[in-house]
This record gives sequence, C-alpha cells and structure tokens, in this order.
Amino acid sequence: MSAYNSSDSIERAISSILDQTFSDFELIILDDGSTDNTVEVIHSFSDKRIKLFQLEHAGLPTALNYGISQANGEIIVRHDSDDWSSSDRFARQVKCLEDDSELDLVASWHNVVDSDGTHFGLKQTATDDAALKKMLVRRSPFCHGAVAVRKSALERVGGYDVAMLYSQDYDLWLRMATEGMKFACIPKPLYNYSITPESIAKGWYKMANAEAIRRNALQPGHLRNYSVSGVPVISKRRTASLWNYAIGSISLDDGQRGKAAKYFSRSFAGDPFFWQALVKLGIAMVPMSLANLIIRKIKSRQESTRST
Repeated sequence: MSAYNSSDSIERAISSILDQTFSDFELIILDDGSTDNTVEVIHSFSDKRIKLFQLEHAGLPTALNYGISQANGEIIVRHDSDDWSSSDRFARQVKCLEDDSELDLVASWHNVVDSDGTHFGLKQTATDDAALKKMLVRRSPFCHGAVAVRKSALERVGGYDVAMLYSQDYDLWLRMATEGMKFACIPKPLYNYSITPESIAKGWYKMANAEAIRRNALQPGHLRNYSVSGVPVISKRRTASLWNYAIGSISLDDGQRGKAAKYFSRSFAGDPFFWQALVKLGIAMVPMSLANLIIRKIKSRQESTRST
C-alpha cells in the first residue's frame, strides 16, 4: 500500500486488511513523502504485521517497486489507501493462485463507492484469461487495488515502469500479457473502490493516452520510451460533467436505467459539447435489449479496431 497525504482514509483501509480471515501476511506501507499526519495514523496501529517505510515523494510506481523489493511473501496483494476490502478477499485470491500453478494474477469484481461509503454500483468484468486479454486491448480490465499477483511474475517483467506516473497498472498488465502470463478474475465484489469528482476527471484524461501506452508497452524493452507525468488542471464545470457521466455509466451497467438517464442528462446539460453523454442518454432511454445490442456492437468494433 502506497500512501500520500491519506490521513482521512487510511485507517479504514488498514483495518480492512488487518481484519482478513487469511492472516499470514505482512502489510507493507510506503509513505510517499506525506505532509499531513498519515504516518501518525499508521503508528496508531500496533499490529506487528505492519511494516512502514517512509520515502521521499517520488510517485506511485517508484514506491510500489520499493515495496515489492522489501516483500518476503510469494504473493503481492495491491491495496490503495482510500479503499477497503471484504474480509475474505485474501483467502479467496490466495486459494486461486494455490489451486492453479499457471495463474500469475487474480483480481476480483469491485464495488464503486464514494469516500463516505455510498454505493454507486457493482463493476463487473470478464473472469477468464482469454476474455480479460480481449478487454485489455481497450483498457485495463482490473481495478489496480483489487489484484493479487505472484512476486516472481512482477520481477520477470521488471516491475512497474517508473516513467508512468499514472496508468502504470495498465502498462504492467500489457507487459505481463506479452510474456504469456495467465490472468483470472473472481466474480465477486471483494474490493470497494472509492471515487471522487477529481479522480474521475483525471481518469478521463488518462484514457486519452491509453493507445499510446499500449503501443509503448508492446515494444521491446530497449525501444520503450513513452512516459506520462502530470494531469492538466481540469475546470470545475468539466469535472462535474465527467462525474455525472461516470455515475450514469455505473448506474447503466448496474441496470439502474432511470438513474443513469438522470445523470447523463446532468452531464450533457453541464457540457453540451460532451456528445458521449448524449449517446449514453439515448442508450439509457431505449429498450434494454436494444441498448445491450448497441453496447456490444460498439465494444466489438473498438476491440477489432485496436487489435489490428
């Protein structure tokens, strides 16, 4: 777990880890140069399984690589400092890796929530290796904090690319896939992923670079030279529109079509040039069978285009 100015959320994250039914683990926390009282909150726990490393602020991939280098276990479980896990998460993921020696990474479905724990929807994804890699052509099929991966697999691909200050997880999964590593996802929501309007806006910006990240990751190591650093300032109006769009999309995936239409309407009203919100509004208002057909065709076309 890497933490940067996480004093408001890290206590819940740590508690969810210490409450796991699978107890044979070490919790490595990388404080990435926090300037608030994150370290004091961490020190409030007396559990001997916690190992805290205080680092100079260098970004998530650098912190995670250091944490992996310090890990004694054969399995690395990721966890973000503002999220929380169900108590059986570790047990389920460890069992999957123990039952299948060829499996390198196992994730899970996740709930999408806000910082107060308000539930927005369930995020489902494919579960088998072939389908997950098909999704990987378009985007990351995993929530970064919800994965468990063999340490040997991470070492084999060189860990996280420190030039990727964001989307480092997508880059990593792509490089693992090119090495023929096997993925799986447990069809249960074992992780709670916390979102904010600001994180959604930044995420939308990151998506614009997904194709460049993919091309770079598929290059041989000596030819990879793409890097991503900061995210530009995004206006409050754009941020609000993207937030409404995200909640609408989650609601639509969760079958809450009326709620989805309401949020897509708000998104389009806030930014009339945001044509994607208008398209999604139309999908939310047509019969479900037709909406599902449209979504499948769009995704199929995106996958076939990018795979070429």
